[in-house]
Amino acid sequence: MATVERTLTINVRNQVIKVPAYRRAKKAVTAVREFLQQHMKSDNVKLGKYLNLKLWEHGIKNPVYRLTVVAKKDDKGMVTAELPNIPIKKQKPVRTKKVEKVNKENHSTTTQSKSPETEKMGSTTSSTATGSTSTKKS
Repeated sequence: MATVERTLTINVRNQVIKVPAYRRAKKAVTAVREFLQQHMKSDNVKLGKYLNLKLWEHGIKNPVYRLTVVAKKDDKGMVTAELPNIPIKKQKPVRTKKVEKVNKENHSTTTQSKSPETEKMGSTTSSTATGSTSTKKS
């Protein structure tokens, strides 16, 4: 069996107005899940992160009444639903141990440019109002 992908527009308003205001977003989630079970013919339905956030966007009392989702059914019968235009994560480049070792060596040589002794010597000189003299603080 091949992977099935469908774009569906779901009207949740008919189901949501039947329940009290303090349960509406929960009912919207269950209505979307039931709609996908019926139309994709599978009991195993997962809602995506961004779809869930869209349903809960205006709080529990004012869910979205109509939304478009992309539903994908894999070979095992698992249906996953998500919004059609979700942000795509950029993949981080794969780093090898060799590159990390070279970066650590470069970082350690740049941080050791000033030794603690030279920093102490620079802070021990002071100037007075009458002239500049160098005195050692103890």
